[in-house]
Amino acid sequence: MKQPITGFHLDGEGHPVADLACGHRQHMRHQPPWMERPWILTEEGRRSRLGVELECKRCDEAGHAVAEAVREALLAAARQAYEDGGLSGLCAEGRWELALDALKAADLSPALLRALGRLTPPG
Repeated sequence: MKQPITGFHLDGEGHPVADLACGHRQHMRHQPPWMERPWILTEEGRRSRLGVELECKRCDEAGHAVAEAVREALLAAARQAYEDGGLSGLCAEGRWELALDALKAADLSPALLRALGRLTPPG
């Protein structure tokens, strides 16, 4: 997920780190042959990159974790409602409608909190 650079700071070893709008951070090294970023070596160069968007891997990880948690919670709610409908003697169409209603009424807060709790905080 792309996030704009809001500032820079130096890590404990003196390496420049970009501060992103999402609260995460990303190292911006200039150590060829991997990356050539001569602009990172000066204050003026770093200032010129404020607002530039970078891919934030931590935000991507959070998005995937949340999507998977939501998918699991909805699947569990639909399965449970479908099974409960069968035990109640509903026909397949009635069970399906019951499952759809369960999807609409599902409380996703616990799944979201679990997914977000598994992620490391920004930093």
